[in-house]
Amino acid sequence: MSQTITIDPVTRLEGHGKITIQLNGQGEVEDAHFHVTQVRGFERFSQGRPFYEMPSLMARICGICPVSHLIASAKACEAIMSVRIPHTASQLRRMLNLAQMVQSHALSFFHLSSPDLLLGMESDPKLRNIFGVLAAKPELGRAGIGLRRFGQHIIELLGSKRIHTGWVVPGGVTEPLSSDHRDEILAMLPEAYTNIALALGAYKQIASSFKQEIEVFANFPSNYLGLINEDESFEITDGDLRLVDPKGAIIEDGITANRFTQVIGEAVENYSYTKFVYYKPLGYPAGSYRVGPLARLNIVKSMGTPRAEKELAEFKQLANGPVESSFYYHHARLVEALHGIEKIEHILADPRILSKHVRATAGVNRLEGAGQIEARAARSITTTKWTRMARWSGPTWSSPPATTTTP
Repeated sequence: MSQTITIDPVTRLEGHGKITIQLNGQGEVEDAHFHVTQVRGFERFSQGRPFYEMPSLMARICGICPVSHLIASAKACEAIMSVRIPHTASQLRRMLNLAQMVQSHALSFFHLSSPDLLLGMESDPKLRNIFGVLAAKPELGRAGIGLRRFGQHIIELLGSKRIHTGWVVPGGVTEPLSSDHRDEILAMLPEAYTNIALALGAYKQIASSFKQEIEVFANFPSNYLGLINEDESFEITDGDLRLVDPKGAIIEDGITANRFTQVIGEAVENYSYTKFVYYKPLGYPAGSYRVGPLARLNIVKSMGTPRAEKELAEFKQLANGPVESSFYYHHARLVEALHGIEKIEHILADPRILSKHVRATAGVNRLEGAGQIEARAARSITTTKWTRMARWSGPTWSSPPATTTTP
């Protein structure tokens, strides 16, 4: 007889979900589904709100990556305003987004994944958590907590609080970076470099003992989508989207925010509240793609920072073409976190980083705007849209704008 195994809730992810596994009469897996069990509703309750409220509303989509939604929404507002934000504001936003990436990757690797990897998947579930890691591997456990603290504290220093900051606004940011806060962040960098080096070293030792899992765990050819700079280097805040096929050949390049809905569609399945996005010219499901750290490292040619560049070269040696096993999301996250630390240091060396000119002002100059940005890590192999998109349109507004905005 067939049987269904249900895992509800799934606890090792940043969100809410469950898994159902269908077994045939011989006890073999016949099918499996990951169910997103949350109903979000942001598209509906945002209707009728002024466009300039969208950043603070969209940030509430997620408590782990509010910065991504915040910046994407602000970009859409700036398209409506037809303004280019000041250089310093752009750099500060970039640093905020990098800090979010570092803390989120630390959460994913150390708090959610390392207990299984370090302590063993057959170990006592009651001990298989970050406290168990701290007891078994104190130095590594502290490194994970330290990396997350590093990212969160930068967010707090820039935006006054760690979650749902209102610091990013249409036109830039509300406050410049102070010299004291710059120096405080600089002082945290040596420890952050030490912690990420410990994490990479530990991961590489762990990976060698999971060869069987690497071979079978969500190891399949797919398309990959992510942001990329004009020089084909790593990007999570600006740039345009690139889509590549399972062999790494470019399917389409230069997908801008205002073209996103022209080329990307959304399918609906009856077992999940999430949308299943796909590249329209290929249709669904052939046009499905993976996103997040694995996709980004498969797409880029360079990281743009020296230490991460060396790690990328090593990562690229894992396969002849795109790296396909989803186990390597762990590796990709740590390479990205290293890049984030390096890039933050580079930004702080910008001679204009303490400039007081951090906001441009304007009224409504266009009736539609769009913004896109990368949002932390893709979860496992779920083909969902982690590159965040915010879009609004409406009639001509008076001053102040009427509440007719729709996402």
